[in-house]
Amino acid sequence: MPYGWGLGLWLVASFAAYLAAIRTILPRRETLLVAAAFPAVFINVGHGHNGFLTTALLGGALLLLHRRPWLAGVLIGLLAYRPQFGVLIPLALLADRRWITMVSAALTVAVLIMLSTGLLGTGIWQAFADSTAFTRDVVLEQGGTGWQKIQSVFAATRMWGAGLPVAYAAQFSLAAGIAISLMWLWRSHAAFELKATALAVGSLLATPYVLDYDLTVLAIAIAFFARYGLDHGFHAGEISLLALTWIMPLLTRSIAGAIELPLGFLGDDRFLYHRAAARPRR
Repeated sequence: MPYGWGLGLWLVASFAAYLAAIRTILPRRETLLVAAAFPAVFINVGHGHNGFLTTALLGGALLLLHRRPWLAGVLIGLLAYRPQFGVLIPLALLADRRWITMVSAALTVAVLIMLSTGLLGTGIWQAFADSTAFTRDVVLEQGGTGWQKIQSVFAATRMWGAGLPVAYAAQFSLAAGIAISLMWLWRSHAAFELKATALAVGSLLATPYVLDYDLTVLAIAIAFFARYGLDHGFHAGEISLLALTWIMPLLTRSIAGAIELPLGFLGDDRFLYHRAAARPRR
């Protein structure tokens, strides 16, 4: 297909999957409008990127985790195309003893590797390694894409003049803290909506390489947290927190570029993670 038609088909199909996932998480009349108007949607469309697909796969896996654990594992396995978002998922599944889902995800990844190699040859893995090295060296460590676009503590510390060892240490410390607290949360008797919220937000916070179009994943966290609040009541300030999290992708790049304040990392995603993890157990 010509580029324009291919891009259009890609965006429409992945956007439909994104809407289906969010609407299923929060089956209310206004959900489709709010999800479609989410500012991260327009950022993802502007880049022609894969934020819709990432959101649909993760959201679908969380929705199916109880009823169809093997199918949830397939969707998680398909997320291997964005490996930086898969760091925390195995830890959450391990803490919750989701053995069927873990095995299904591993088998899905193995099948994808075999199919890719069989269809395209072994040279694709060298190409993947070369691409990864370029992304790490030029885009991430040197900020080739612009620090204001990367929404991580790594990018924040680099924006403020820190060297690579300090930036990596800050990112590792945050990721380790999130991993520990997430495993504790998933082992607890907390409501599943809170676990899902924390996993979606934590997956964004734990990786050093997360751009503003990846913030479409926040739609999962907003939907699950809103569902919990509508069922059990909101604490003071939580509705405002959800509204600020919803609008934040529209502001983060411009504010970071103007005054070097990375809202994507310092803003409402961290507070939403904290609220989800700190909610009382049922």
